[in-house]
Amino acid sequence: MRHKKVKLSALLLLGLGLTGLKAQDTMYVKEYSGTQTPYTLSSIRKLTFAGGNMTVNKNTGSPTTYALSNIRYLNFTELTTGVLQTDKAESSNIMLYPNPVNNQLQISYETLGAGNVQVEIVDLQGKVLLQQTISSQNLPTGQAGGTNQAIIPVSQLAKGLYLCRLQSNNKIENIKFIKN
Repeated sequence: MRHKKVKLSALLLLGLGLTGLKAQDTMYVKEYSGTQTPYTLSSIRKLTFAGGNMTVNKNTGSPTTYALSNIRYLNFTELTTGVLQTDKAESSNIMLYPNPVNNQLQISYETLGAGNVQVEIVDLQGKVLLQQTISSQNLPTGQAGGTNQAIIPVSQLAKGLYLCRLQSNNKIENIKFIKN
């Protein structure tokens, strides 16, 4: 259990920002039901993981408990890298896995419609190391948007912290990942 706490602490530190990057200010809990709950990090007193649950203890004293089996992912927002960030109302969600990655980085992202998405792998100095264009699809029912998947080969990258940047139309989003 202690090993899991240390590993979680390391992941939370990544969310709070490293190596000169601006600290994150919001944590989102995204559930499989589609519900996404934002928490301002300054309002969180403690996160605990016990008995298959995650509990968010806020400074106000009101805890919120989630079953881990119902959580799709935790996400931190607004990584500042000198590029234009997306409008929150138009923002999509990105999930990278496995993280840390060895050979292939899998990307799951939600879009508002069909079209091309530019994927870039960027080092912490801002140098674009890998670039790939992928095609996003509409939902089968004809509704705009949907969840899309892509696989990016990263075996040639050195060990370290990188950014995965997704750009479509006027939107740019960034998410951190670690290469083992």
